[in-house]
Amino acid sequence: MALDQNQLNEKSALNVTWLGVFANLALSVIKALAGVLFNSVALISDAGHSISDLISDAVTIWAIKISHKPSDTSHPYGHGRFETMGTLAISLMLISAGVGIFYHSLQNINRNESPDVIAIWVAVFSILVKEILYQISAHVGKKQKNRLLTANAWHHRTDAISSVIALFGIIGSRMGYPILDPIAAVLVSGWIVKTGVTIGYDAFKDLTDTQLEKNILKHILDILDNIDGVLRHHELRARRMGSHILIDLHIEVRWDVSVSVSHQVAERVRRTILSEIPQVSEVLVHVDSENDLYENVTELMRPQKEIEQDIVAVTSAYDEIKQVTHIVCHYLEGKLSVQLDIELDSNQTISQAKVFVNQLKLDIKKIPDITNIDIHLEL
Repeated sequence: MALDQNQLNEKSALNVTWLGVFANLALSVIKALAGVLFNSVALISDAGHSISDLISDAVTIWAIKISHKPSDTSHPYGHGRFETMGTLAISLMLISAGVGIFYHSLQNINRNESPDVIAIWVAVFSILVKEILYQISAHVGKKQKNRLLTANAWHHRTDAISSVIALFGIIGSRMGYPILDPIAAVLVSGWIVKTGVTIGYDAFKDLTDTQLEKNILKHILDILDNIDGVLRHHELRARRMGSHILIDLHIEVRWDVSVSVSHQVAERVRRTILSEIPQVSEVLVHVDSENDLYENVTELMRPQKEIEQDIVAVTSAYDEIKQVTHIVCHYLEGKLSVQLDIELDSNQTISQAKVFVNQLKLDIKKIPDITNIDIHLEL
């Protein structure tokens, strides 16, 4: 059975994350052993970072599996928030690892052992592996617009950069400046903390429903400006739900079009946004006949059912009217306009009908709230 796009995204995300698991497991062991055997505090610190990468991979796998579940009664908008929670968890692990490495580095600041040259090759190997992992994970994350994968990719890259810093520390120690090795470890910890804060801040913004980036909003506005039937638009709101985007907005249509026409315009808006912005999973379109941005613009008036009852009561007093066929109410700018279709007695002449209709208009305008009446005669 063919997989849908959501299942394909989940499969590719899990594959690239499992690749990271095996790579981080191997690097953690290699760097820890090399750090101990060849006297490199920076490599030991770097091994700690690789272990944190291993934990972040586990969190990523958990978040991917849950976030790709379909919506249900408990989570009607889907499980995308679990992806954001996973991203936030990774950021906290990065910060914790950075603080721990910083503390460990301070404990070894006066250590004078010089790392063995083999430690250099271990650092170079780690840089290459982690950069490859970054490129693969970042590619999948960018393709899927998946912030969790992107965060985990940056976790790989910070490990690569930390290995670069560790490499400089090892080389400095080999040149007769052993203090550079623990100093390099301090720099590694600073970079890790900085990255963790940046990733965590982005996840926090998503959890607090912060408005989307301006370029995405502009794209949505451009779409609205080019859809026939949309006179104006307002109250555009968009937020992230994991890798997905949820949008709600108001559009204004002509006040005299039917409900079905208004629905067609709204549906065209919804489908166009969904097709042009793949990240968007939900679009809620509210249709207005006027700008209701401010509460006092649209007055809440009597419902149409009451208006119809009053109109029928008035028309029933006229023997010339065979039946009332249609009553349509238009609520606009705090005023009520009514369109009335009636069928007259066939014995009525045009001149008689004209006099009759003018009198009927005067009587209907006496009904509370009605400010305008348009009467159509049916033959």
